[in-house]
Amino acid sequence: MDVNQNNINDSTELRARGNWNDLKGQAKQKWAQLTDDDLTYDEGRQDEWFGRLQQKTGETMDNIKNWFNEKVNPDASTELKARGNWNQVKGEAKQKWGQLTDDDLDYEDGKQDEWFGRLQEKTGHTIDDIKGWFNRTF
Repeated sequence: MDVNQNNINDSTELRARGNWNDLKGQAKQKWAQLTDDDLTYDEGRQDEWFGRLQQKTGETMDNIKNWFNEKVNPDASTELKARGNWNQVKGEAKQKWGQLTDDDLDYEDGKQDEWFGRLQEKTGHTIDDIKGWFNRTF
């Protein structure tokens, strides 16, 4: 649900507010040019806030929103981004890990842990490394 129509799930938004100080610190590490004032959020002015972050960081608004979503809900973010352009994802993954096949990259809803386990087994990389690659790449 997205009551304030900001393209961020309300439960994600509420969880983000719960650990806001941590997120602010991580945002300042990622984008060193941001200040506490830049990260001050006024209720009902989210579009202005994202616009300010976009202007200060040079990132697209989607990239900024995705970054915040990844910090709050990394598993769902990876899944949604991977589905967005799956053929490209599969091609990039097969280039990175040549031993992967289309069968290895078949993804079934509700079986994300099994899928990451299969990729871990085939590539020899940790699940965190694989998730991190998906987050960085897409």
